[in-house]
Amino acid sequence: MWWLTPLLFVWLIGGCSDSGWNNPYPRSDLARNILYSSFSERPKHLDPVRSYSANEYEFIAQIYEPLLQYHFLKRPYELVPLSAERVPVARYYDTKGNPLPEQADSGEIAISEYEISIKQGMLYQPHPALARDNSGNYRYHQLGQQQIDSSNTLADFPLTGTREVTAEDFIYQIKRLAFPKLSSPIAGIMADYIIGFKQFGEQLDALYERMQQQGTNNKYIDLRPYAIEGVQLLDRYRFRIRLKGKYPQFVYWLAMPF
Repeated sequence: MWWLTPLLFVWLIGGCSDSGWNNPYPRSDLARNILYSSFSERPKHLDPVRSYSANEYEFIAQIYEPLLQYHFLKRPYELVPLSAERVPVARYYDTKGNPLPEQADSGEIAISEYEISIKQGMLYQPHPALARDNSGNYRYHQLGQQQIDSSNTLADFPLTGTREVTAEDFIYQIKRLAFPKLSSPIAGIMADYIIGFKQFGEQLDALYERMQQQGTNNKYIDLRPYAIEGVQLLDRYRFRIRLKGKYPQFVYWLAMPF
């Protein structure tokens, strides 16, 4: 029976590996820098306007980059810039538009104003939606229904592109938060503070209803031509948000990926 010993040794060596025999990931990816994780519940939404639960934030916090973030090590928690150049500081005004000192009584403050500067040179992750042809036109923005029906994943669109992130992109997202048909769970509290937020939502709601009454099949509304009173574009990298009264908690909103 001595001859069984080498066979047993070979069998044991064959079971040794740097990966489990039931590894669910492709062997071709073993040497790649990929972090795998898991989730206990399937997310309902990955649109930051509608996502507001912990299981969804596991994903969107890795996709969208807010203006601010919390310092990784400091305790108590401290806000530091992420997409923004700096943490914005409020400027206060009375009912007549006169500037007030930082120590002004809350009852005197009619408007809080935050000017936000974003970092220059930030780019979107390469994506088919930003792919352009040789003429500079977006490659996939005029797809026919047949092309859409035959596409199932992003890999079906071989070309990708990118562009610089601008202040107008952040303003557009604020407008999306105000659109009632998107049902943002935080729209109500934003309407209490951002000047003109509620009125902007009502304007979009009325526009959407008119489109439905006219039998318009396209439910998309380009929000760029419409303005929120309290949100103003200053230049390519700066915008301003004006709030009702004093609300210092506003800066913590800027650390959220919505």
